[in-house]
Amino acid sequence: MPKRKKHRKQSQAGNGLERNVQNAVAQEKESSAKTTQPAAAVIESDHPTVPPQTLPPLPSLSRILSVVMLILGILAVGALFYKVMAGFFVPLFLAALLVVLFRPVYLHILKRCKERRQLAAMATSLLIMTVVLFPIFLLISVAASQFTAMVSHVDFNDLSAALDRGREQVGISLPYAEQFRRLDSLSDSLDEPERAGIDSTPVISSEAEIAKQMVLENITEALTLVKYLQAQVEGPATAAEAARIAEDRLVEFRDAVQTHNATSAQSDTDELIGKLSAEEKFHRQSVIASAAIRSWMRILLGGTFRSQVRLLANPSTESFKDLLNRGREVLQPRFVSLTSATGGFLLQSIIGMLILVIAIYFFLLDGASMIRTLMRLSPLDDNYETRLLLEFDRTSRAVVLASVCSALAQGILAALAFWACGFDSVIFLFLVTSLMALVPFLGAASVWIPCVLYLGAVEQRWYAALALFLYGAAVVSSIDNVIKMYVLHGRSTMHPLFALLSVLGGVKVFGPIGILVGPMVVVFMQTLLEILNHELAERDASTIMTDPDSPDTTASNSGKIAAAPRPSELA
Repeated sequence: MPKRKKHRKQSQAGNGLERNVQNAVAQEKESSAKTTQPAAAVIESDHPTVPPQTLPPLPSLSRILSVVMLILGILAVGALFYKVMAGFFVPLFLAALLVVLFRPVYLHILKRCKERRQLAAMATSLLIMTVVLFPIFLLISVAASQFTAMVSHVDFNDLSAALDRGREQVGISLPYAEQFRRLDSLSDSLDEPERAGIDSTPVISSEAEIAKQMVLENITEALTLVKYLQAQVEGPATAAEAARIAEDRLVEFRDAVQTHNATSAQSDTDELIGKLSAEEKFHRQSVIASAAIRSWMRILLGGTFRSQVRLLANPSTESFKDLLNRGREVLQPRFVSLTSATGGFLLQSIIGMLILVIAIYFFLLDGASMIRTLMRLSPLDDNYETRLLLEFDRTSRAVVLASVCSALAQGILAALAFWACGFDSVIFLFLVTSLMALVPFLGAASVWIPCVLYLGAVEQRWYAALALFLYGAAVVSSIDNVIKMYVLHGRSTMHPLFALLSVLGGVKVFGPIGILVGPMVVVFMQTLLEILNHELAERDASTIMTDPDSPDTTASNSGKIAAAPRPSELA
């Protein structure tokens, strides 16, 4: 009995194991049937079907016309707005610049005034007027008066004597300057005899005779001057031989002029050929004579370059007086007398100063709301607008503040040296030095170097000139690097070439204020290009992410297909 029960239990266990095996085989077949799909089906399942894209409906014609008219209206009103506001660009720009620079002061005053914004804005405006605007106005007034006195009291005799001493010291003085200038003019006229009417064109006999006499008189005068100057002016030994050659060439040219006939008719071909040969010989002799005179003058006056410098540095008395009078006529109406132009300039300056003060007050009071309004109306992204504002703030504080502080420091140090050397117009020199210090590559050296030359060459104070030169090179022009390094704190600055071009171009377009506007325009242009580059990079990235046929997307899909599980793994 127990054996039978044991056999029954074993048979039941075997039947259960057989059923489990059959069930496992059936499940394996079902899973194999489900997973043995074609590769195309697997690929199809991994690529979701993209619904067909439908193009948006085109806007109606009335809508297009409405947008076009709106754009044209904005352009027209924008042009009128530019004409209305263009005259106030300088005071508005200066107001924005001063507000950015004095923003920390305004916030400090606002905290002390218990958040009363109107009182803080008024107090900051008065502070800016007291610290910045009033001293600048006072300096310009004093500098103008000093320049007026300097121009009005210029004595021609004293100035001419000072220039003579300066030329003597430099070594470019020219004895018998009037005779040398006349000989140089005669040499030019002999080089081009057509000016006197001596050419190959048939002319009336009386006119040809008059022209010939003029040329002969010029040749005779040139011969006389060569002999006289060679005898009076000391020169190298080769100058005598050059003078003899010049005299011989002038004599040959005089003989050619005396035998020259420009009134004969040109009817026969052989006669025409002979006439042309005679004209060619005549012109060649004139050029040779003129070249011989110039060669002798170069040898006598110390070489090609030095002879030209000596001729240019010794103008005639009439030319120098005319130049001085023209300078007075240009400068006096603007600095000396209150003419209509000066009165209009003063009125425009007063109006600009009032607009500047009012703009400073309202920029401090409502600057944040103005910026928010402009950002809301502008089609640019808010992030880009914020970046432009930050660049304006950074450029104003770093570049402009560093340049202005450096220029003022150089002007003050140079003014102290000018006062110690005995110059009268110290305030005028301080203002000019500060302005020139804002120009790259030129700087304050463009002012103190001429002062050094004046002290040495004109006033014969060589020790003072040497001291001013050493002080200017070691202190005045070197303080620029120290101040900019301290203010900029190691931040990158503009390339010197772009700095120079931006300042020169800004002055040409905007006037004196272009010294500050030019570099900021270059910085804004760089910022806009960086924004455009960032926008294009984001657009390319979004195109790659959304395009299913792009290489990156195809590689991603192929990775998905390759990673698809095999049927055996699914079991």
